[in-house]
Amino acid sequence: MKKQDAILFGRKFWVQLTIVEKILMKKTGLNKSQFFLSEQLNLSQKDLEELEKLFKKIAFGYPIEYALENAEFYWLDFYVDKRCLIPRNDTEIMVEQAIKALSDKCIYIDVWTWSWAIPISVYKNSKNKISKAYALDISEDALEVAKKNIKSHNLENKIELLKSDLLSNINLEKNNNYIITANLPYIKNEDFWNMDQEVILHEPSVALYWWEKTGFELYDKLIEQIINNKKKTILFIEIWFDQKEYAINYLNNKKLNFEIFKDNWGVDRCIKIKF
Repeated sequence: MKKQDAILFGRKFWVQLTIVEKILMKKTGLNKSQFFLSEQLNLSQKDLEELEKLFKKIAFGYPIEYALENAEFYWLDFYVDKRCLIPRNDTEIMVEQAIKALSDKCIYIDVWTWSWAIPISVYKNSKNKISKAYALDISEDALEVAKKNIKSHNLENKIELLKSDLLSNINLEKNNNYIITANLPYIKNEDFWNMDQEVILHEPSVALYWWEKTGFELYDKLIEQIINNKKKTILFIEIWFDQKEYAINYLNNKKLNFEIFKDNWGVDRCIKIKF
C-alpha cells in the first residue's frame, strides 16, 4: 500500500493526521526519517482491518495514548495501556515540587505508582540526592506496566517496585528523611458530571474513584500511616478541583504544616505536607 493511501485511509475516520502517522510508524516499525522517506508501507489486509477498527475507536474517543501505547510526561516518554491511568500534565507540579524538596541521602517513595511516570521523573531529576527509592502499588496490572517503564528507563537497580496497600508493606527506617509522592484515587464515586467522557469510558475505574463522601478517604488512611510511623516526612498529594477547602480543614485539624500549589492551568492541585 502506498503511504499516501494509508494516511488517507486513516483520515477517512476523522483521525488527526499526526496521530495517523504515529500509529502507522508504530505498526510498520519505521522511525520518523524512514517513514517520511518511504513511498510504500508493508501493510497486510489483516493490518488494514486492525487499523480500521483502531481509527474508528479513536474517532469516537478512545485515548490516543492507549492507541500509541505511549504518553509524554515531564519531558519523558512512558509506556501506557488500558491497565493504567494516563499520566497528565496536571501532575507535573507534584514532580517539580518533590524534586525541589529532595535532600541529600533522602529516601523517596511513590505510592500508587501506576505507570511509574512520577517516580521515574523524580529520580531522573534528583541529581543523586536519593539514597533509596521505592514505588508501591496495590494493582498487579499496574505493576506489570511499571516493569516495562523501569526497564526502558534503565532503572531496574535504582527503584524498588513493591506490591503494597499504601505504606503497609514497607518498613520505614529510623533517622532518615522521607519524601513521598501520592496521586491516589480522589474522585467521589460516580462524580461523572465533572469528568471527560473519554476518561469515564476507557481509564481504569480503580484509579479514579474510591469513596462516596469526600474522595479524600485514601489520603486520610495514608496520612494516618505516616503519623503512626513518626518519621520525618514530606508528603506531596494531588487533589480534585473541589477538594481544596476540605483538605485545608482536614490538615488544620491534624495540626500539620502544608502548602498548596497550582497546576499549569491555575487550579489548586498539589499539597505539600510536612510531618
